[in-house]
Amino acid sequence: MKKLTQLRAANDQQLKKIHGTDYTYTETVIQYLRGDLRKDPYAIEQAISDLLATLIDAQQNGHKVASFFSDDPQAAADNILKELPHISVTYLFSMYWPLLMFLLIQNILIMLISPSLRFSLSDVIGINFFALLMIGASFARGIFFNKLSRKTIAGLWILLVLMFVVPFLTGYLFRGVAPFAISSPTLIRFSAILCAINLACALWLRPIFLIFFGWTGVWLIAVLGLALPSSELTVILGIAGIVCALGLLFYRPDPLHSSTKSTGIHP
Repeated sequence: MKKLTQLRAANDQQLKKIHGTDYTYTETVIQYLRGDLRKDPYAIEQAISDLLATLIDAQQNGHKVASFFSDDPQAAADNILKELPHISVTYLFSMYWPLLMFLLIQNILIMLISPSLRFSLSDVIGINFFALLMIGASFARGIFFNKLSRKTIAGLWILLVLMFVVPFLTGYLFRGVAPFAISSPTLIRFSAILCAINLACALWLRPIFLIFFGWTGVWLIAVLGLALPSSELTVILGIAGIVCALGLLFYRPDPLHSSTKSTGIHP
C-alpha cells in the first residue's frame, strides 16, 4: 500500500500548516475520517486533502477551523463520509484476508514444529473475538470529539463489553474444557479446502492474485506437512510456512484502480 502511505504522508505534512488549537481540532477530524473501515481509504485521503486545503486557506484569512464544523464536528465529518464510496471488494480482501488466513493457520504450522500441541476453545473463539473487537473499535472512534453522538456512546459500550465481558464470560463458561487434539485427516481436509478457496480467489480477484496465490502455497505446505510423519522435514515445512505466512500478513499491494478523483468537499 505504498501509494496510500504516500497520500497519508502528504496530508500529514499539510496538516502541520495548521497551528494552535486548530491543529488538534483538525487532527481529531482526520483521525475520525481515517478510522471508518467501510469507506475507500484512497477517497478518504483525497477528501482530507481537499479539507486541509480549505482549512489552511481559511486560517490564513483569519478564520477559526472550528467555525467550519459548527458545534458538532462528528456530524460534519459523517456528512463528508456519506459522500465517499465504500471500499472495493479488492481492497477488502487485500486488507483483511491475510489476517484471517494467519489466524486460521498459525496453530497448524506450529503443530508441524511441535506435534504435542493441543487446541483449546479459546483459540477458536479468539479468531471471531478479534474481528468483533475491530468492529467495536471502529464505531467507538468518535470519543475524542468534544460532543459525543449516541452512535459513539453505543459503540464505546460495545467495545467495553467486547474487551472485558466477553473474555471473562468465555473463560467462565469453558473453564472446565480441556485442550483437545484435532486428527490429522481432519486438518488435512481443512487445509486442502482453504488451499482450493485461495486458488479460486486468485482466479477471481486477479488484481491482487499474488495474495491468494501466496496463501495457496502456505496451505499447501500445511497439507504436505500434515500428510507426512513427524520428522525434521515437517519441522522445516512448519518453519517455512510460518515465515511465508508472516510475509503475506504484511504484504499489501496497491490496487490497479484507486479512487483519486477530487471529492469537491468543502465544510
